[in-house]
Amino acid sequence: MSNRTDRRVSARHATALSVAVLACGLLTACGAAEAASGPGTPAPVAAGHVAAGAAAAPAAAPAASKPAHAAKSRPQLRLDSSEAEVRKFRAAYAGCLSEHGMPSKGTWSKAAEKSARAACEHLRPLLPPELDPAKNPNYAKSVRIEAKCLQDHGFDVHLFKVDGPAKFGWRYESVPGPDVDISKIQDDCRVKAYGGGRALRPGPQ
Repeated sequence: MSNRTDRRVSARHATALSVAVLACGLLTACGAAEAASGPGTPAPVAAGHVAAGAAAAPAAAPAASKPAHAAKSRPQLRLDSSEAEVRKFRAAYAGCLSEHGMPSKGTWSKAAEKSARAACEHLRPLLPPELDPAKNPNYAKSVRIEAKCLQDHGFDVHLFKVDGPAKFGWRYESVPGPDVDISKIQDDCRVKAYGGGRALRPGPQ
């Protein structure tokens, strides 16, 4: 195989891996990462879930607790939420961030981001309780099921232990080739592990 062909294959693989990491960053491995945090930024890595090649590390400490009134008023996503519901909540959150100085494209200052997120916290969707390791007593089992499902579909996925209620996280080392429907496999494995959540794809972060 020529060097040019090698480069094309490597580029396709890197693209596929980036898509997989993006698609799982919000929803899988350690669903402690919540449904949205701001538009136009890379998908956050879920607690205990790291990208390919990165060293496994314990999950990050939980963020400081939010005011009770903000937590109570935030929209709650469900495993059976429809795509329309998910889009509606995420669009409301993204629109609020933009109105408060955090556009969906381009760059912004840390001060502007902090201010926008504080103003829009009440609109940031909460993930279903089943995807929250602090609320789901069977979360670790679900993580194992999801990782095994991905492995069975050709993903090179590795489990590792993390601190806290999640107990386990997982990371990608590689993903199937570019002709594989990665998003569908991830959705199917999420449903198999948690009992639903097909519509919970990455949105504004």
